[in-house]
Amino acid sequence: LAAAWRYAQRTGRTLAIDWRGSCYLDEPFTNAFPVFFEPIQDIAGVRVICDDKINQFSFPGPFFPGWWNRAAIDCVYRPDEQIFRERDELSQLFETQQDNEANTVVCDACLMWRCDEGAERQIFKSIKPRSEIQARIDAIYEEHFKGHTIIGVHV
Repeated sequence: LAAAWRYAQRTGRTLAIDWRGSCYLDEPFTNAFPVFFEPIQDIAGVRVICDDKINQFSFPGPFFPGWWNRAAIDCVYRPDEQIFRERDELSQLFETQQDNEANTVVCDACLMWRCDEGAERQIFKSIKPRSEIQARIDAIYEEHFKGHTIIGVHV
């Protein structure tokens, strides 16, 4: 998310956070972002679309990486090699500090460590867990960790 945000910021694009098909939800057409995070309209001046309106939105082509220009039926199965290729193409695009002529840039590959720490900090400052999730986090902290230093590990 941070790498895509930084690219949108640098190029004046809108950031669409489209987390449909998440392994964390049973509903494939539900955008996971608003399920877990409070709604936002922008991140540090970058317009953000992140709610279920994403289901009615039609992203304009052409697309980058080029694989996304294929017919929808051809996009059903994306082998690992293709995902890695897209990650490398996106990394190269982000490193050039230039924009791409495609109307829509699709970031659907793990781009961890493809952005600066400032971008990551901006994302962490800008998105907040939904209140019911934050309440559960606070309760777990109070019950198990209050008064202790914590190191979190995500695997």
